[in-house]
Amino acid sequence: MLALAFSSASFPRISSRLMQHRGLAPMLHKSTIIYSADVLYFRIMHPPKVKQNIKLPIHNIGSNGEGVGQYQGFTVFVDGALPGEVVEARLYQRQKRYGRANLLSVSDPSPHRVQPVCPLFGRCGGCQLMHLAYPEQLVIKRQRVVDALQRIGKLDAIEVGPCLPSPSPLAYRNKIQMPVRESPTGGLQIGLYARSSHDLVEVETCHIHCPLGEQVYKEAAPIIKQSGIKAYDPATGSGELRHILIKSAVNTGEALVILVTNGEATPLLKKIAGQIMSRCPAVKGVVHNIHTERDNVILGSVNKILEGSGIIQETLCGMQFKVSPASFFQVNPQQAEHLYEKALEFAQLKGHETVLDAYCGVGTMSLFFARQAKKVIGVECVPEAIEDAKENARLNQIQNAEFICGNAETIIDSLADIDTIILNPPRKGCEPSFLEGIGRLRPATVVYISCDSATLSRDLAVLHQMGYHVDFIQPYDMFPQTAHVECVAKVSGKLKVES
Repeated sequence: MLALAFSSASFPRISSRLMQHRGLAPMLHKSTIIYSADVLYFRIMHPPKVKQNIKLPIHNIGSNGEGVGQYQGFTVFVDGALPGEVVEARLYQRQKRYGRANLLSVSDPSPHRVQPVCPLFGRCGGCQLMHLAYPEQLVIKRQRVVDALQRIGKLDAIEVGPCLPSPSPLAYRNKIQMPVRESPTGGLQIGLYARSSHDLVEVETCHIHCPLGEQVYKEAAPIIKQSGIKAYDPATGSGELRHILIKSAVNTGEALVILVTNGEATPLLKKIAGQIMSRCPAVKGVVHNIHTERDNVILGSVNKILEGSGIIQETLCGMQFKVSPASFFQVNPQQAEHLYEKALEFAQLKGHETVLDAYCGVGTMSLFFARQAKKVIGVECVPEAIEDAKENARLNQIQNAEFICGNAETIIDSLADIDTIILNPPRKGCEPSFLEGIGRLRPATVVYISCDSATLSRDLAVLHQMGYHVDFIQPYDMFPQTAHVECVAKVSGKLKVES
């Protein structure tokens, strides 16, 4: 403890000067200043060192599911720790303002800690919260939304509903995507990456994949492993097979397998496709996706049918939809129906409105809204998705939906007389130019669907500054056992036109 004697009136000025002193500033940067009588005390805080063992209480959950705690005023993220616990951890990374640590032991476990159903939990990076009781997962996710609104959006008075549970906390995911690597002992490994790394954890069973997808995976994986095909090596750029994707239509029982390779199809790849089709009756087609770039993106831009069909059909909200390799479709279709119904309720359509569905994907939301609107305009930058959306409109005999291929922030400048806007942007949220376009169009209602509470809060703050009012936010657990939370926000209030 460092103690300096000054008059009490000079404490704020003296402490500020000391914090700027070249010699003292590094020591006092993480200090606690204590005023007592006529003595100014500085309690020096030393951030922990890499590989140091530390004991600390956990008070929150981070955006990636880590426990968040404080060690002598220094923020530490601890993988596998839960709020309310006191843990011992070993620091493996230190930045200026925070560090990351591996969990060593829990001396005061949370009453909500449970035994994960998956033996790979903690190694595989697919799930982050399987050690937390499901009802508490919902509490934590709602609080993450509230915290983001207050911390990022500076929006304190917004009503946030309870996070609504998924109909299935396990076995819900209709899309499987697995990287392929050469095994150190020979042959192939198929699995998922460990958290925050490119180290592959071999996966035989995944508890969040839907039963149909798991069945296809268990039948297709041995065929691929025994085929003799070489895995792509990201370090050298050599090899062939990069990823395996399986898309399942849980309501129709159809599946699509996509084999992502580093080049054109080989006879061996075509043989694998034929064997998968023969062994898996649910698989309606095997598609070859070509991806030759040396990056971390999963799919390339070229798809070629190896066997069967290049699409499957799924039903959602009483409508039929085509699902192709490149098209976006909600991975938890049962929960998606609940979310879409809430979005429609928030829109309060009377039948005379023109609706803009930005980031429309294959048109699921557009067509759902079209049944209660005068017209819906769907915008999407992926050409294949727009073609699927047009076909989906024909499948469902919906004629009041128009689909445009292009960037939403560009297309919005050419539109007028929009009454309602639906937003379902990627995780990065909306571009500033798109939000400016909303200010120009002045729709009466905006329904914002988001998979990232941070960017949602940022964008809602911009709309709030434009004069819109955030009426209500309803969180949904679209991805149980993970740290992600989906939200539907109702934003309303016609802006006054300046004279």
